[in-house]
Amino acid sequence: MNTNIKCIYSRVKRTKLTKLKRLMSIYVGNISNINITENIKDIGTSNSNSNSNSNNITVIVSSSKAEKADMVINNSLDILLKSANIKDFMSNMNKKGVVFNLQKINKALVKGFVYRIIQGLYSFNKYKSVKGSPHNNIIFYTPQLNKGDITQLLGVIRYSNLSRNIINEPSNIFTPEKMAAYACRLFSNTKYVKVNNYRHADIKKMGLRLIDAVGGSSRNKPCFLVLEYKPPKCKKTICLVGKGVTIDTGGYSMKRVKHMDKMYMDKEGAGISLGLFKYLVDSEYEHHVVCLCPLVENVVTDISIKPNDIIKSYNGTSVEIVNTDAEGRLILADALAYACKNYKPDYIFDYATLTGWSERIHCHTSFTYFTLNDKFAKDIEVYNKEYAEKSIRQPPWVEYITFIKSNIADVKNSGYKCTNSDGLMASLFLMNFIPAIYRKNWIHFDVRLSNYNNTVNIADGFATYLEIIKNIK
Repeated sequence: MNTNIKCIYSRVKRTKLTKLKRLMSIYVGNISNINITENIKDIGTSNSNSNSNSNNITVIVSSSKAEKADMVINNSLDILLKSANIKDFMSNMNKKGVVFNLQKINKALVKGFVYRIIQGLYSFNKYKSVKGSPHNNIIFYTPQLNKGDITQLLGVIRYSNLSRNIINEPSNIFTPEKMAAYACRLFSNTKYVKVNNYRHADIKKMGLRLIDAVGGSSRNKPCFLVLEYKPPKCKKTICLVGKGVTIDTGGYSMKRVKHMDKMYMDKEGAGISLGLFKYLVDSEYEHHVVCLCPLVENVVTDISIKPNDIIKSYNGTSVEIVNTDAEGRLILADALAYACKNYKPDYIFDYATLTGWSERIHCHTSFTYFTLNDKFAKDIEVYNKEYAEKSIRQPPWVEYITFIKSNIADVKNSGYKCTNSDGLMASLFLMNFIPAIYRKNWIHFDVRLSNYNNTVNIADGFATYLEIIKNIK
């Protein structure tokens, strides 16, 4: 069997609403010349040190130096370091195809190796006049995996690339309205999917005052995208909530110039949520899934929110705005409260580039997370190992929620006395907007924005996020 990963393209039609100057492709990725196979007959190769004229060069990947290996892989760090240099490695192959022979690698590392190598090869060149030559044909020979394993792995790769493509769109192309229009097109006429794109006037009428406070002053008005997949006989409801800040200047608490770089990627949480939702819909997932993405710009205008303003949230909690650059937790607060009130979820997962804690706490952390559910924590550890992803759990110290209190409102969005605990404090701030009945099955994912194995965003942690949802029974 030779399982191909192919690009999927369809064009978004021009609409009066968005007046798109460019046609935005709904596509899965640029990896159409990559194969994964368990069949030795699919390989016609020469050794990497051979002068053979074969079209393919074999790279022996082993867990032992004694096997005359071209790559020695014994742990996830070995995989990450190889993925960081994979583009340079491929450029030295003289345009020949490459077969990564994984026959002698530890089975537990196979999926992680394939997933991370492809992640390192990902590129976003949609707007380049000269696209550059595609990388060589690549085959991963994985005899440890059966056909089902390969199909499952291909799904993770396809839809993680969809998320990456969304995240890497620049802010002038993906304003809140244009990003919402893209998502609406992506799921238009999809079986069992209901699409609601709430505009600025709707947001104000619905009482989503924190979303309005962050994005309402911008020329590009906020949207609240709600996608609902409800197949027949579904038993459980799962809500995915993704932070969608299409550009983050910090507002009046303005970022320094170097910290404003790549802030068009601050919509990563929404991009991940959309990729996950698309996978679940396309795979005819058995449960009811709702994807909620507040989409805003955080910019400075004459009517932007200011430090020490007080805003009443959707659930009635008054919030002191200490720092306008802590805007992600504000729009998530309204979205989480809305999800709980209107959908009464059995599980709720939110994704956000919220504090940068996943980048500061360790060099290779895909995400940090907060949960009160120890089983989730154990499952995350298993999925991390499977895909060579890394994460750190925030301590479930709910008693520290007392530090969230404000002197002039119910809570404040920043300026806590518990210093050096940004990740934990942000999690506890969000907890105020989730009723106690839903907290046990809630995970807050603080996602990494910058990356160590690519110059563009790679939707780090995607494989683990997906496995958590897929394995809900």
